[in-house]
Amino acid sequence: MNRNGSFLGALIVAAGLTASSALAAPAAPAEGHGLGLEGLGARIGFVDPEGASSTVALGLHVDAGEFVRHVHIMPMLEYWKVGVSGLDIKDLMFGADVNVDFPVEGGRVIPYAGGGLGLHFVSFDVPPGISGDNSKTKLGLNIQGGIRNQVMPNLGIFGEVKYAFVSDVNQLKVMGGFTYNFIY
Repeated sequence: MNRNGSFLGALIVAAGLTASSALAAPAAPAEGHGLGLEGLGARIGFVDPEGASSTVALGLHVDAGEFVRHVHIMPMLEYWKVGVSGLDIKDLMFGADVNVDFPVEGGRVIPYAGGGLGLHFVSFDVPPGISGDNSKTKLGLNIQGGIRNQVMPNLGIFGEVKYAFVSDVNQLKVMGGFTYNFIY
């Protein structure tokens, strides 16, 4: 499946899930707690880096709270590795996203959109005999959209589509995961 087909498929799934949120049971009203350690979570998904085949991405994230109502800060760590024509490409990313929630009245599913910055440590493992710098640190910008559902008071699940603009390694990601929220 090509990149445009993957992106279109992911957008259709996200739109369908968002539209179905009107049918979901109402959520309990949530109050913001401000900035601070609100929760920890894990993420897994597929990444389609430019010029390479798709692979699995793994990650961890922190819910750092809201600095204004419905605007969350999410620091994160993500890693993926893929082999291309005899060489391996690896990307370790430390970043932070800012997500804006769009709560649906009477729904449990909360759509969100956002963006962020990431510091990508990209490494190219080249075969012996080929010279050159095989690792680079690059700053990336990403845009994303997704849905989140608080399935229990202390457990939320999410799915998101993200595109990261990173020099030489632009990437489309379709991720899902969970966040364990601390109840104070």
